[in-house]
Amino acid sequence: MRLIITILFLTLLVSACSRSGQNAPKPTPAAPQPEVTGSQPNSEQQGNTFSISTEAYYQASIKSPSSPGRVISLSLTPEGRAEMVTDYLDKSPAIVDTGKWTTLNNNLLLNLRGRGGKDSTLLEFKTDGDKLVYTGTAYGAEGLILWVKPIPE
Repeated sequence: MRLIITILFLTLLVSACSRSGQNAPKPTPAAPQPEVTGSQPNSEQQGNTFSISTEAYYQASIKSPSSPGRVISLSLTPEGRAEMVTDYLDKSPAIVDTGKWTTLNNNLLLNLRGRGGKDSTLLEFKTDGDKLVYTGTAYGAEGLILWVKPIPE
């Protein structure tokens, strides 16, 4: 009789232990991110994670000893479109490259093509708060740091 009671007790104990994970409370979903207005800088970029829910705009001014310098602007949309405009500040037309953006290992990866151009350019940026830091060498020793700016109207 003791053997039957012991087996019954052990069966109930094993059954209770195996069901304890099934009744655990489910994690609550993350709170929605606050909506960002179109004219404000993108505030959703934090740390090394990059995501946007509204258009984001970045800009950098690069000085040059042999020219007036240049201004580089980058517009990104939540749908993955990218447009980089390079203005050499010398009264010549600005260079406009368009394409797509994605993320790669928490970095921003741009795949751009010049208007009418056949070759595409890949640029990778490390995300750092309100700035994007170019990881390549195409912009010289000073590099390229794009800062988040209000979207021009």
